[in-house]
Amino acid sequence: MERMVSKPAEYKPCWFSYHGALQGVLNSLGVDVGLDEVIAVSGYGWITNAMRKNMCPSAPSAHHRDIWMGNYGATENLGYKVNIVTSGSFEWDCDRKPTPESVVNAGKQFDVVKKEIDADRPVVMWGILIPEYGIVNGYGGEDYIVKTFRSLIGQHDSPIHFTGLMAPGGLMTLRFTERIEIDPKKAAVETLKRGYQLGIGDVPRLHNYVMGPEAYDVYVKNLTEESFDGWSYHGTAYTMACLMEAKWSISEYLRKVDPDIEPSLADVADKYDALHKILQRCNEKFPMGPGEMQTESCVNVAGLLREAKKVEVEALEGLKKALDGL
Repeated sequence: MERMVSKPAEYKPCWFSYHGALQGVLNSLGVDVGLDEVIAVSGYGWITNAMRKNMCPSAPSAHHRDIWMGNYGATENLGYKVNIVTSGSFEWDCDRKPTPESVVNAGKQFDVVKKEIDADRPVVMWGILIPEYGIVNGYGGEDYIVKTFRSLIGQHDSPIHFTGLMAPGGLMTLRFTERIEIDPKKAAVETLKRGYQLGIGDVPRLHNYVMGPEAYDVYVKNLTEESFDGWSYHGTAYTMACLMEAKWSISEYLRKVDPDIEPSLADVADKYDALHKILQRCNEKFPMGPGEMQTESCVNVAGLLREAKKVEVEALEGLKKALDGL
């Protein structure tokens, strides 16, 4: 038997999969929210994160569990109640097959998701295809019917068996259970306060990762002093792309909420807009796709990142003054 929600959610164009999946589901549920709001309100856009000694593609998502749980909770300020369901670990044996315990856990998650689909609600799920977020719009037999980043790159979103996942860190589903009324100013203030803490890096961190403005120093060191490996180009390109989109979202979000906030956030928005433009230039030096870590590009981007740090520090100082004046 196959079941589909009445209004399947579409995965939205973005660099980081949580946002594309989240915006798609919220839009399908009737919430008129843009990508910039999704990235900023969840908290993700304020984060600058770097791995020590490596330009690693994990940097855009390697955040402490407390940060991720906070991001999921903050998502409610977009207008929908979010319920997080964890179904246990998901691991593989030496033959790259899910362990017996993982199969049991995956079955529990499948049961949870089927109930949501039966209630005509799509879900966001971690670990579809590769370690990415995606949307589940339905089920058929033992398969999830999904919408993922593949739909944006000309590939077919074929059904995924309930055990055919890649979910490091454990199985996790986000249920969107009911529409909630949001006070726009209260939600904005909460976003700005949490955003400031995330921006300065005053939050729990993973070992070997650095958050806040200091992360720019680590990027510079990794580009100019550390050795490179097979992941370095992809790690640099993906990190710059995600960071560029993140800071773009903050500049856009600040302009949207500025009319509701006194003192004005216009100067802070301008700083984040300038930061976004600097990171755009970094992204142009390291576009996504195959490439090499050329010395000239590394030196040029290192210089841009030093400038980016200065601009973001000024932006955060301006945000702190605005928050002190509320």
